[in-house]
This record gives sequence, C-alpha cells and structure tokens, in this order.
Amino acid sequence: MKKEPKKTIEIDFTSLPSDELVEYISFQNDYKEEAEIAFSVFCDRFQEKIFRKSEIYCNKFNFSEAIAAYIVNCTFARVWKYHSFSKGKSKRTNVDVAIEIWLCKILYNEIVKYKTKHSCAEKDEEDLPIIENFDALVDYFTKCEDEEDDETIEKKRDLRRQLDDVERALAQLSVKHRIIYLTYKAYGNDAYIPRKVSKSLCDRLELTQSSIRGYKKVAETHIRTYLNYLNGSK
Repeated sequence: MKKEPKKTIEIDFTSLPSDELVEYISFQNDYKEEAEIAFSVFCDRFQEKIFRKSEIYCNKFNFSEAIAAYIVNCTFARVWKYHSFSKGKSKRTNVDVAIEIWLCKILYNEIVKYKTKHSCAEKDEEDLPIIENFDALVDYFTKCEDEEDDETIEKKRDLRRQLDDVERALAQLSVKHRIIYLTYKAYGNDAYIPRKVSKSLCDRLELTQSSIRGYKKVAETHIRTYLNYLNGSK
C-alpha cells in the first residue's frame, strides 16, 4: 500500500532521492501539485544526461539534434504517464545509475517508435484499439495523416516481411496469445501498456491482468525459442 505524501510545504523535493521523486510522481491522481513538482525536479536532474544519450543514439539513426530533443520530451512524457521504475528490480545499488539505465531503455524505444512512425508523442488512450492481427500492427506503425504514397506502401511491405517469422511462431499458439502479444508490441513499454488498453484486453479476452501477463510471457518465450531455432538452422 502506497504511503501518502507529506504536505508540499514540508517537502524539499530537490533533496529527495530520485526513486522517491518517481514515487511522488505516481501520486498524480490524488496529489497533482506534489506530483508536478516532483516531476519537474526529476526532469531537471536527468535531462542533461538523457539528452546526451539521445544525441548519441539519434546520430546512429541520422536524426538531427532537434529530433533528439523531441525524443527526450517523449521519454519524460512516458515517465509522467507510467512512472514504472522499480528499485527492487534493478541490479544497480546506485539509484541514479539505475534510473539512468531505465530512462535509456525508454529513450531507445521512443527512438525506434519515431523511426517507424515519425512521431513518438503519446496518443489519446481513447483512440488506441486492441491489435488483433499483424496487418493491424503494420497499419498502426505506418499510420500517417496523408494518403499512402509509394514510400509508405514499401515501408509496410518491409515491416510485414520482418514480421513473417514472428507470425509463423504465433500461429502455433492461441488467439489470446496473439492478441496480447501484438497489443503489447504496439503500445507497450517493457511490461506496461496504457491502462485503458489493459482494461480493454481484460474485458475482451475475459482474463485477469495477471493472466494476461502470463500469456504475454509464454508468447515471448515461444517466439524467442522459435527464432533461435530458425537462426541456428540457417
């Protein structure tokens, strides 16, 4: 059970350990002012290092400094929305180092998202459907406002070809495995997806959240085993 935060006037947020800042960010529904202050301090504390990492990563993708800054904003937007850092799951004893590693994973995912969709901005959860098949996944990753041009069509073909082996692997599992895996693939950050999407999955598949995580783990393990077998036989 989460402890309630102290009154804002009693807290020097700048002196708090970084993991406690994340905890305060998680109180945003009930203590928005405290959460916003904690988030501002958190961003100030890590923004410079994460921007440098973003420049390094983006350089490998031939992205500009402006895009690197944009992706940093996307990274911190996900921190505000999901605040999923767990000190207990980290192998690092230094909390700030552990959080930097966590942020870099989010950052890289946002860069990959930008490469695929030319955007990493958070979408309205109301507009996020469950992904039931591979065509829907490809459409989600290549969706744009303009009419499809030759470049978009070719991009869809390339992505579809890249997913062929994964599709064959998932064909050996149930429909529930497929839907859960594809929905997490579209919206997930590690083990987290938007809450409304998660609830929709539970309702659609008549499963608990714990069961969904179990299905996801089975699907990921099966796909990894299948792809390792294919790579070993080539």
